[in-house]
Amino acid sequence: MTRLNPAATVLLPACLSAACESHAGDADFVETDSAGVTILESFHAAWEAEAGWTVAVEPELAIGAGPTGSDDPNHPPWGRVRGVNVLSNGSLVAGDASTSEVMVFDSTGHLMHLFGGQGEGPGELDDFATVSTCEGDTIVAEEFHAYNYFDSEGRFIRRLATVDGRTQVPLGVFLTSGDCRRFLVADRDRTAEPEGPQGLTYWDFAWTDESFAGRDTVARVIEGHEMRYEEVFTRAVPWTTRVLPIRLTGDDLLFGYSQRAELRVVASDGALKRILRWHATPDPITAEEKREWNNQQVVGRESGRRIQLGDFPWLPDHKPFFDRLLADDEGNIWVRTPPQPDPAPERWTVLGSGGRWLGVVRMPDGFGLSQIARGRVYGIHRDELGVPTVRVHHLDKGG
Repeated sequence: MTRLNPAATVLLPACLSAACESHAGDADFVETDSAGVTILESFHAAWEAEAGWTVAVEPELAIGAGPTGSDDPNHPPWGRVRGVNVLSNGSLVAGDASTSEVMVFDSTGHLMHLFGGQGEGPGELDDFATVSTCEGDTIVAEEFHAYNYFDSEGRFIRRLATVDGRTQVPLGVFLTSGDCRRFLVADRDRTAEPEGPQGLTYWDFAWTDESFAGRDTVARVIEGHEMRYEEVFTRAVPWTTRVLPIRLTGDDLLFGYSQRAELRVVASDGALKRILRWHATPDPITAEEKREWNNQQVVGRESGRRIQLGDFPWLPDHKPFFDRLLADDEGNIWVRTPPQPDPAPERWTVLGSGGRWLGVVRMPDGFGLSQIARGRVYGIHRDELGVPTVRVHHLDKGG
């Protein structure tokens, strides 16, 4: 079992020793080194205003029945779409939590395979949550406390209960390894008082095998900003957000602390490999937003007591830089800017595979991005009535 590498803790000052040296001249992108860790820092976006990558407004493919429903299996009336994924041959995989079914469509939208369904038998899904993929186009239908493995044609392989081998307590699994055999879990004492003047709470992320008995810790990260009230419940600090890690090439992990325009790449053994920084302008919190937040808050079902911003000993002075992370099939990293105001088209800041800050890509109205691959974006569109369709849009990179 590895020991926690202090360098992997995703909460460090803005500068690190040698990395604090000012960048030479007016260079927009600088690479420095600090104790063997590569630091890639962008001072301006590479794309000029109104230039850069764009997403086509009209989809290449839309899978869904619309508000009237349909008996056509190629256009199912989605209930709660979960986990849009792309297989190596361009096929699409998506699950429906309302029916506990998983569907595989070819690249033209033709339904190829349907499996799962509500139940407790082999290949059935009793408490379906979402669907993901791992090595060899293995499809993983995730229940809240179990993983169900299927091949790319929907044939059931096995079921694995995600239960701690030491305590038999169900675990929260965040990611699978590339070979489908290890799982990223996090330990947190949820009964503990939030730490420090900012009310920080932490997760210790670790890899574990299928026995869930051991832990190989890789990083300690901020889970959130919370304040405890009357020793009964905690409350999230306004204008902060939790960002879950993603797995990059191999089993490298990408972590981010949303209040800072910075990401960290951590190897599977806990070694900090790279730090990516970009000098984005913070989005300020306005007086009107503070008034609106105060007006909407009621805390405590029993007392119904209102809390105000003055009840928090610490508040951020700007909104989060991002609230979600993705990586595409070319090694570019995408970070989502929280919608301002909501609803609004999703905006994703893109960092190139070499760590350079490229710019912002805007999604079509109503479209939620799930995956980027094969020169396309894949995700879920919801119309003004909230009716979902799975959609594929072309990603134009110019040139």
